[in-house]
Amino acid sequence: MRKIKMTQIDENIETRRQKVNAHIRSEHGDKPRVRRDRPRSIDERNALTKVAKASVERAKREGKMKMIGKRMMYYDPTD
Repeated sequence: MRKIKMTQIDENIETRRQKVNAHIRSEHGDKPRVRRDRPRSIDERNALTKVAKASVERAKREGKMKMIGKRMMYYDPTD
């Protein structure tokens, strides 16, 4: 297996960055990104709200989420 130093990787990135970015821009041209999302139904929104609220409440019960101010929370994602 071939060994490469991090400095070689960094140099490779620096030398090719402009060419790669120009290639990416030329492929997309002046066309804006097309957003492909659909509006959520009321039932779907309600279900997602319930899931999110349940997740927050569980985190509070387990002590992973703490209120550190009137409008600020601290969340500890570690197990």
